[in-house]
Amino acid sequence: MRLIHKYIGLVCASILFFTSCESDVLDNNPYYMGDSADQIFSDPVKIAAASVGLYDALQNSEFLGGRAQIYVDARGIDLNPPTFFGNLSTFQPTSSDATIEDAWQGAYRTIYECNLFLKGIEGAKAASVITESEYKTYSAEAKFIRGVVYFYTLNFWGQMYAKESENLGVPLVLQAFDGGSAFTEAIKITRSTIDDCYKQIISDFEYAEQNLSDTRDDVYEGRATATSSAAQAMLCRTYLYMKDNAKAIAYANKLDGKYSLESTTITNLTNPAASSEVIFFIAMNISDNPNTNNALGQHYGKDARADITVNSDYLNLFSNTDKRKTDVVVQKGGNWYCNKYQNGTKDWAPIIRYAEILLNKAEALVKSSNTVDAGAVSLLNQVHGRSDSGVTYSTSDFANAQALLDEILKERRRELAFEGHGSFDLFRNGKGIPAGRGSASTPALEYPNNYFALPIPNSDIEKAGANVLKQNKGY
Repeated sequence: MRLIHKYIGLVCASILFFTSCESDVLDNNPYYMGDSADQIFSDPVKIAAASVGLYDALQNSEFLGGRAQIYVDARGIDLNPPTFFGNLSTFQPTSSDATIEDAWQGAYRTIYECNLFLKGIEGAKAASVITESEYKTYSAEAKFIRGVVYFYTLNFWGQMYAKESENLGVPLVLQAFDGGSAFTEAIKITRSTIDDCYKQIISDFEYAEQNLSDTRDDVYEGRATATSSAAQAMLCRTYLYMKDNAKAIAYANKLDGKYSLESTTITNLTNPAASSEVIFFIAMNISDNPNTNNALGQHYGKDARADITVNSDYLNLFSNTDKRKTDVVVQKGGNWYCNKYQNGTKDWAPIIRYAEILLNKAEALVKSSNTVDAGAVSLLNQVHGRSDSGVTYSTSDFANAQALLDEILKERRRELAFEGHGSFDLFRNGKGIPAGRGSASTPALEYPNNYFALPIPNSDIEKAGANVLKQNKGY
């Protein structure tokens, strides 16, 4: 059993520390803390430690350590646009926006660390330092992490999926360039199509599905590290975003019996690692977290930074019998705050849980049949009934498929709020931003809109050349 905590000390001592002064997609020159790459990839124990270090890379303070989840929701309709993140949340950013540049660099820094690890274990396998089986397992973990990061990166800097769209995705950096070629070769990477980006994401998740175990012996490790089940869950989400409803349903079905909803709301879980519904999350603890200021609990917490408030319209989604009305939000000083993250810097950063899978399947069933699907209503009741026993839906409650779909999307807002779904759910369903968001004078942003995709940082465009790394429309 390869428990994640067994290697924490060794990670701190000898893991590759892959950051650089620039740390962007064009110029990733690594430096090492402790042992050299040759020393690490010639020792199977240190390779195991390095693989754990990839999860530490996933904690990136400017991206999936919590900030990325906030950005998805800050651009949605359930939060008041937080002034701390400036123009990102008000759809008025520039290509020199520091918050967006930090997020871009954070995403590609983690991708680079995955690529560098994959390169190292390729050599370790060739030198018989690790077995073929170990190589596949390590590769699967790195590719799962890379797939997760690319999923969010694509949906931030690209428009929503459209197979024949002329809109571009993001640069697919799939290898680690050595110090002599980092600039001259990486700078040539152009933006791939949205379709090709999704194909790569699927390829990474499929490899993880095929080469990892369903679960792990240790409960904590089974939620905080990659598993075949976690890859299946991400494939379910990915295919839903790609409008391939049949495959989204098929992958949801693969998770039947592996996870189940808790009897209480997710807010009341003090230990998500032991939860029957958490599939994958980014682990934190008091000594290992993004940092004091960037953690989810700090931004959302009513007693911490408290710089993000909940829109009062969100409260109107709940009936008076719904426990989430008092569990998910809390009031202080006339403002409403998210109550899901109560542990400051120790709070878990959510990626995917079983409630989403059930709602993914419900949505896909309705979209694929264009009917008031009884199975979708049953799934809606499973999620809603856990928190609100006073409301039970029946097929007769919905005049048509669109009415049922609208209720499923509302349930996603109720259940998955502040976990990084808000704006993505709007845009992928062809919905824009209504007028009055944040202030009465704010105009509506109709779908489609150029500004639903973030600008590519100008610092990278200048290095690559505008003809190589093309800017998104409107910037």
